Amino acid sequence: FIGAALSAWQARRFAIVTERGPRISDSQRLALAFSGGFIAACGAKLAKGCTSGQALTGSSILNAGSLVFLVAVFVAGFGLAYLVRKEWL
Repeated sequence: FIGAALSAWQARRFAIVTERGPRISDSQRLALAFSGGFIAACGAKLAKGCTSGQALTGSSILNAGSLVFLVAVFVAGFGLAYLVRKEWL
């Protein structure tokens, strides 16, 4: 991180920006990002673990439940992306 920040600063390309679509404001984007992070943290606490650990560790030992979970995460992610795509176009 420090090397990348130093390089960007030296090349005069260092900027702090909020990536967002044209139909959403910076404050709405940040509120959605923090809300999503909070929901993910609550889910990880409730499940006593995180989704990446479930997917990576369980899949590496070919645990059927973890493989089903991994597929479900990707299907849900693509489905949600399809529903909210208008926010980024």
